Amino acid sequence: MSLGNRGRDQSLDVNGNHFALRTWGNQDAHPVLALHGWLDNAASFERIAPLLHDHFVVAPDLAGHGRSEHRRADSGYYLWEHADDMNALVESLGWKRFSVLGHSMGTGVASILAAMNRTIDSMVFIDGMGAPFAVPEGSTVEHLRKAQRLLRLALRTRLHGFSGPEEARFSSLEAAITERRNSINGSLSAEGARLLAMRDLINLGHGYRWRHDPRLVLPELLPLTERQACEFLQQITCPLHLLLGRQGLFAGSQFEQRRHALPLNTRVHWHDGGHHFHLDAPRPALIAQISAALGQGASGLLQRLVNE
Repeated sequence: MSLGNRGRDQSLDVNGNHFALRTWGNQDAHPVLALHGWLDNAASFERIAPLLHDHFVVAPDLAGHGRSEHRRADSGYYLWEHADDMNALVESLGWKRFSVLGHSMGTGVASILAAMNRTIDSMVFIDGMGAPFAVPEGSTVEHLRKAQRLLRLALRTRLHGFSGPEEARFSSLEAAITERRNSINGSLSAEGARLLAMRDLINLGHGYRWRHDPRLVLPELLPLTERQACEFLQQITCPLHLLLGRQGLFAGSQFEQRRHALPLNTRVHWHDGGHHFHLDAPRPALIAQISAALGQGASGLLQRLVNE
């Protein structure tokens, strides 16, 4: 594996599935597992990972995302399955101690991974506070019914990308990039949308289609409840840094809803920008903060500090 901070594409077979990886830095440096968000991929870290000079960053495309293999039809994409994959991946890499950098849904995967693996030195969550898409207590049965109906409808009517493998969805690259940008209300920059889309597109010659598994756009049959999501947050024992966008997903009541579940060793920092502020405009101060937080050892226990 070459040195330097240019990104490199690699792959690894884990838990019977093929995973595509994007890596940056010297493999002898402090290892960092970078976990992207829902419908994103390893390109989520393309602009910040090369600047984390003291770290070896490994960003996998989670199962069904980007260039990684899709799960079998009789399997799903639950957060605990992603976490189990990442635990096995870390073991395959031979890491004894490591840190985690997560964005959005990746923070939910990280919160469960923390329950499986006690060798994590520190965690940095970017615009995420653990498991997203959690359901209220008492709504699990009705949610399952609705999710199952939607899945059957999608398969029957070929909705949500459930079409033939040679059927193009976009006539041009720019059309695909525009849809990716507009999927989160246009808050993603054009350059950020391009980076994510380019890793998630197949050129069919007569057009383009997404690589990711279309099942990802459908709700999970049995997601975590809100109480379970908070329980996984509360059990994190390593230093945790929460980096939230002032125009991101937690700018309002969402932060207050999960705030009580933050472990005592948490620092919360607010940054200008939306949900992908790390991909849109990675300022030097942000890079310095992430780098310092990732280097925070488990022995350096922090007191809770919330910077409003």
